[in-house]
Amino acid sequence: MEGLSTMPVLVITLLILVFILMSIGIVYSYLKDKRLDDIRGDVYQLFLKAEHMYRASGSGQQKMKYVISRARQLLPPWLQALISDKALERLLETWFREVKDLLDDGKVNGSQKENGPGDIESNTEDDLK
Repeated sequence: MEGLSTMPVLVITLLILVFILMSIGIVYSYLKDKRLDDIRGDVYQLFLKAEHMYRASGSGQQKMKYVISRARQLLPPWLQALISDKALERLLETWFREVKDLLDDGKVNGSQKENGPGDIESNTEDDLK
């Protein structure tokens, strides 16, 4: 009788293990097919599109919301469910800072000033002064 009471726990544990292994396999397969650099390139294109769509000064939050919503659409549905908007926003802000840093002097060296969270603003006018 004791063997029967541990059976459901064993089955549940095995199901969870199978689910975790399948999830890891799916994530690996996705990243293998679409490398991080490809995803990053798509997101950089979204940053450029947002810059052209929202030219008004001070529209950085609006630009970032646009990029986040479009970047989320690039992800497969199962990954969309796993990544929160806040986590995606943090990742995109990191990538955006790296792009701005690269563009200011051709190097990724932390020399680009930060406008604040979610602020996708072009600093070209400030940099020319």
